[in-house]
Amino acid sequence: MNTKKTKVMVISKTEPPKVNIKVKGKCIEQIEQFKYLGQLIITDARSDDEIKSMITITKSAFTKLSHILTSKRVGLLTRLRVMKCFVWSPFLYASDTWTLNKNTEKRTEAMEMWIYRRMQRISWKEKVTNKKVLESVVLQRPELLLTIQRRKMEYYGHLRRHDSIQKRILEGKIDGRRGRGRRRQTWLGNI
Repeated sequence: MNTKKTKVMVISKTEPPKVNIKVKGKCIEQIEQFKYLGQLIITDARSDDEIKSMITITKSAFTKLSHILTSKRVGLLTRLRVMKCFVWSPFLYASDTWTLNKNTEKRTEAMEMWIYRRMQRISWKEKVTNKKVLESVVLQRPELLLTIQRRKMEYYGHLRRHDSIQKRILEGKIDGRRGRGRRRQTWLGNI
């Protein structure tokens, strides 16, 4: 085990305790967050910071392709397909593992509307409603959250069909009493 590359992280609802793990006499560094396979993992195990970073990456991807996505010479349906392929795909990476709350849903929808407004070159100063923007891109309602929900359902079905450690963790119960206060939204409850 390479002690220079190895890190320790404790996942806890409250302030994580300091741990002192030694390998070959060397103390391993304790961290509060790290990126693993492109996904941000934090000590409190929430998805909020991960979603914020993915929104930033998505807006950056849109900006890189803005000369195509905002061009009036390219048809709207073509621009929408390019946007879904090259702009949405970084955002949707590992989205089936997120636990969404009202705040993150609002952020996601706001990011989607930001993209549609930019594609149609509609300034926020023009005071065009979201409904009118959606009509201009031939949509009834924002569809990014629906895509995330569909992916989560597909992943849940995959977990339910296979007898694996993930299924046992998902369905498992912990003995003892639960902590005080309002329960946190769980991934399973989010489905």
